[in-house]
Amino acid sequence: MPSFLEKWSSRKSDRPKAGTRSAVDAFRVRVAEQKAYLAEFEGDAAGFNKWRSTWFQRVPGGFGVTIGRDSIDAGQGLSYVVLETTAQVAEFLDDLLLHADNDVSFQKALEENRSRRAALLNTAKAKTKAPATKAVARKPASVKATEAKPVSDGTEAEKPKRGRKAKV
Repeated sequence: MPSFLEKWSSRKSDRPKAGTRSAVDAFRVRVAEQKAYLAEFEGDAAGFNKWRSTWFQRVPGGFGVTIGRDSIDAGQGLSYVVLETTAQVAEFLDDLLLHADNDVSFQKALEENRSRRAALLNTAKAKTKAPATKAVARKPASVKATEAKPVSDGTEAEKPKRGRKAKV
C-alpha cells in the first residue's frame, strides 16, 4: 500500500487566489447557480424555498427575471423580463451567458459594477474600523471616577452607607 505522500503528492497544486476571476467568469458562475436553482424549482415547485437567492420570481403571467441583484442591464435598458415558463427562463439564462461572452459593452458594465461593489465594500470595512480609533480619545473610567468623587484624606469620619450600621 503506497504511503499518503506517495499517493497524493502528484496532485499537489497551489490554491486559487481570491479575486483572480474576471467579472465575466464570476457572472458565468452566478448564472450557473441560477440554472441550478431553476432545476431545483422544476423538481419540486411546492417545496422550493430559495426565492431570496434567485434572479427569477413568480409574478402574474409567469416568472419575472432580473439580471443579477445589482442595477445593471444587458444593454438598451434591458434588466428585467417576464417569461411564461421555466423553459423560457432557462433559455433566457443561456442567451444571457452568450451575451456576456460576446458583448463588449456588457462585459465593461460587469467590470464597472464589480469595481463599484468593491469600493462600497472597502468603504464599509473602513467605517467598521473607525469606532476603534474613537475609543482611544475617550477618558479612562478611573479618570472619570477621580474627577467625580474626591478622595477622602481620612480625617473625616466615614459616614455609614444607607441602612448599614457603623463599624466600631
